[in-house]
Parts: sequence; C-alpha cells; structure tokens
Amino acid sequence: MPQSRVPVGPTSLIVELARLIRKDFGERAEHLDLTQSQWRALYQISHHPGISQVKLAEKLEVHPVSVTQLVDRLVKSGWVIREPDPMDRRAVRLQLTNECIPLLEEMDAIAIATREVVLDGVTDEERAQLEVLLRRIRHNLRQSIEPDEL
Repeated sequence: MPQSRVPVGPTSLIVELARLIRKDFGERAEHLDLTQSQWRALYQISHHPGISQVKLAEKLEVHPVSVTQLVDRLVKSGWVIREPDPMDRRAVRLQLTNECIPLLEEMDAIAIATREVVLDGVTDEERAQLEVLLRRIRHNLRQSIEPDEL
C-alpha cells in the first residue's frame, strides 16, 4: 500500500493538537447548542471586532457563501450585528452584541478549562518556551504565505 515518505514530525503533531483542542472545547461546549463553526466565528469576531465577512471566511477556512449563512444564523440569534463598512459600500463589518456577553463568558470559561487540560504538567517555564517557539513558527509561516499582510 502506498505511504507518504514524509515522517510524522512536529508539523503533524501541531495539526493533530489543533484538532484535539477543538474537539475538547466542542465537547465541553455541547450544552451551548452551538456548532463548531458558530463558536469559532464568535471567537474570531470577539478577537477582531469589525472583521469583514471575507476575512472571517479566510480565518475559518470556508467559502464566503458559507460565512454569509453562518452570520445570518448568528444575527438571527441576536449575537452579531452587521454594520456598513464606511470604506466599501459592498462590505459589512461584524460586531458582537451585548446579548452575546453571557455566551462569551461561558466560552471563555470553557477555553480556560481546555487550556488547563492541554497544559497539565507543563511548567510555567516550559509554557513560556512553547509560546516563544510557536510564535516563531507562526511568524515563519506568515512570512512565507502572507508576506504582504505583515
């Protein structure tokens, strides 16, 4: 049977860790009745207020049409509003509503619980070193694939 000649290494582990972290968070967040796409979108909007739907689609790695439908559901739930983009009449900027605050607080508590599981047994010094290394890796990738956005 054919098999890749690229050995499993750090990049494979990073991909697997990302999947497991999302899975852990998702299981803890089941009671919120949100899809993974919804909680990931809310997270992105909370960290990037005024993000455009196009940029949100990029961050979620989905087609812009899918984001439009996703945002429609978040707007209908009362958690997100669309505001006109003053620089581009065709675009809208996404903002969270005050109704979303309790949901965000719950998501934050879940994220903290997931983080504690992820980093259980890792010392503060190791956490700091890991963060430095991951930031360097992120920087390398951004320079490679997003040189104009830095």
